[in-house]
Amino acid sequence: MVSQMSAKGVAPTRRSDESAMDGDIPADRGHSAADFQPSSRSVAMRRRWLMVAASVLCLLLVGAVFLRLTGPAEPSAPLGASVVVDGGVARINGVIPLEIDGWLPTRPAPELSGAAQPGTHRVRVLVELTALEPQGVEFVAADYSIEGLGVTVPAVLWSSPTRQAVGQGETILATLVFEIPNKAIALVLEINQNARLSLGVEHHVGR
Repeated sequence: MVSQMSAKGVAPTRRSDESAMDGDIPADRGHSAADFQPSSRSVAMRRRWLMVAASVLCLLLVGAVFLRLTGPAEPSAPLGASVVVDGGVARINGVIPLEIDGWLPTRPAPELSGAAQPGTHRVRVLVELTALEPQGVEFVAADYSIEGLGVTVPAVLWSSPTRQAVGQGETILATLVFEIPNKAIALVLEINQNARLSLGVEHHVGR
């Protein structure tokens, strides 16, 4: 009897222990999609950082443009001095407003038949290129443009010749006509976005 009672008495204790052990491990109830969603505070912080990053990027872009327009200009050769170009050297022999001497090309030039746009005037730039290297030198009018403080004249209005190549020891004399703003300052002639020749102040004569 004692053995049976003991056996019977042990069983509830064992079940109690098993229940206690089971209670130590919480049941896995699973996770809902909401448990993995970022909080509204986290989303707000992320948006705030994105706005800050976008603002900084805009400021950097504005600063780059400002420095490009107002920063120190790239060096250019003084009027009459020479610069090195592919195969030789180039220089400006003169910058003359068309209205000063009434110059017109010998052949008809429809590009120059009308008046200049309001607030601008036309100048002819006399360029000399000399071939020093064995490969010679080539003149291409489309390679020439005018740059200044806040001013860009990307294309020549008229040119003679428009394209020419010469051998070593030979020279090209080219005439280019540009239409530039009346108040433009610190203008330079750029050759293929490489060599830079100052236009001086002669184009301001009579203004």
